[in-house]
Amino acid sequence: MGGFDWGQFSALFWAIRRGEEHADDGMGTRAGGGDSARLMGLLISFLMVAVMLFTGGLKLGQAGVSVLSAFNLSVLALVFTSLTVGFYSAVSSLFFASDLAFYVALPVSGQAVLWAKLANFIAGAVVTDAAILPLGLGVLLGRGEGPLAWLALVVAFALCALAVNVALVLVVLPLMRFSRIAANKDRFARVLGVVVTLLVLGVVFTVSFGGQFGETGEPDANAVAAMMEGLISGPAARAILTVLCPPLALGGLVFGCQGLFPLAGIIGMAALLACYVLLLNWCAGRWYFEAVRGLVGGAGTRSTRRYDVGELADRVRARSQLAAFVSEDMAQLMRVPYFFNQFVLSQWLMPVFIIFAVGASVVAAGSSVSFGEIREAAGLFALDSEAAVLPLALTVFLTLFSGMFSYVFAQAVGRDGRDFFYFRVMPVDLRSYALAKFVAGELVGRAPIAVILLAGMLVIGLPLSTILACLALYVFVLAACDLVSLALGMRSPNLGWESEDELAHGGDAFGRMIVSLVATVVVMALPVACGVVPLLLEIEVGVVGPVAAVAVAGAEACAAMAYVLGPALQKLAAVEP
Repeated sequence: MGGFDWGQFSALFWAIRRGEEHADDGMGTRAGGGDSARLMGLLISFLMVAVMLFTGGLKLGQAGVSVLSAFNLSVLALVFTSLTVGFYSAVSSLFFASDLAFYVALPVSGQAVLWAKLANFIAGAVVTDAAILPLGLGVLLGRGEGPLAWLALVVAFALCALAVNVALVLVVLPLMRFSRIAANKDRFARVLGVVVTLLVLGVVFTVSFGGQFGETGEPDANAVAAMMEGLISGPAARAILTVLCPPLALGGLVFGCQGLFPLAGIIGMAALLACYVLLLNWCAGRWYFEAVRGLVGGAGTRSTRRYDVGELADRVRARSQLAAFVSEDMAQLMRVPYFFNQFVLSQWLMPVFIIFAVGASVVAAGSSVSFGEIREAAGLFALDSEAAVLPLALTVFLTLFSGMFSYVFAQAVGRDGRDFFYFRVMPVDLRSYALAKFVAGELVGRAPIAVILLAGMLVIGLPLSTILACLALYVFVLAACDLVSLALGMRSPNLGWESEDELAHGGDAFGRMIVSLVATVVVMALPVACGVVPLLLEIEVGVVGPVAAVAVAGAEACAAMAYVLGPALQKLAAVEP
């Protein structure tokens, strides 16, 4: 149980990697095929984020933003991603993984286990980190910088990415060793969910207000960049960022000086990273195994998903089976903190951000217009007028981004894990079980956003016909997308997971997410075409176009429901342990 041993590390690292690759070869899933789906999902996700950030960086570079500012913004994005996404993943990978009990019993050092787990965690996080790099590369291209600047930025960014992940584990390790909050998984996830939500909302509101620029009220990239640069330059923020990413302190030497100073800065960044690595190795030898031993097998290491006699009795009453299953699934989503963070909160944040950003733009653009004049203008958006295209287009935009989170319905059956087989052998109607998964998800995830959308349209004063068309289009399209994702999850549910993180991110979770995104686009294509094609052909259709779009969306939702309660349910009923 001594210090770090390279042989132990390499053996443990490859054992962990192989174990994750075959994590889906068990209960309720098909063996094989997960790797290709996961790699395809990672590639598509990477390209989507990279193209968006590269385009933004290119505009910033053409506007004259310095390379140092681009580097600082990239590091800020790295830290923000680590705090919001990577923190719980690090905790789950290092402390709540199902294989830790096995490694604790082996005659290996804590450093070897920690570094094997950490290397595996960084290998998964590198895709997220690398997707941020195009922001700085876009700035370089916009400024017309030479190859040395490109090389310096890539090397500095790589050192910062490694440093942020090491610093993240340095924060996690003493927290899990000494904090009473971290001893209970549900309590820890609940506290972390609140902190992450406040952090995300703070950034959203700051960018929404600080990014408003000029008379149009449209978001301006230069204003956002200047605002974030000012935030980074603050003493307190600079100190926190430097602790979480020590190489940031030498960014001015690398990108603000000439001669040999940039090379000296890169060497200094590597030296700071090495110091953090040595510090982490020292901490791991003293705290890691002690923290793991205190958690493995404890009551708080996994979320509670047990049922009492009364709850199970409710499932077998013919009259109340649907209501009982809906109640149970809603309780599961709201009471298990990890499920709430991953499957409920994620559905709320993006639509709320879009609604808030649109509202802030309207307020900024119409700051000299009274509220009564805004309501009077909104009254002109009658469904039979050409002006109705604007609220319908905004609804389609909101629906598209909301539909991106339909993939959470693909995990609806998987959330029950092995408990699914309890329900399967009970005298219950599986149609009620499958329908309850859809209804509970809609009530918890979609209904709050629909209420906000309805309230916003009523406050603005849109005509009733336009409100009904927009709301019906939003509800029917999302219902069809969610049902398609639910059907995909019913055909091959992941029921053999040991921790919630394995369900949300393990195996072919990325592949299911991408398939859900593609299904969302396909489902939306026909209803949108009903409204777009007449405009392109300059055909006056009046209310026929919007009504046809709503009717098509409703028909798609009915067809998807028939498939869920038919072939998909038959496939689910045949799943074996």
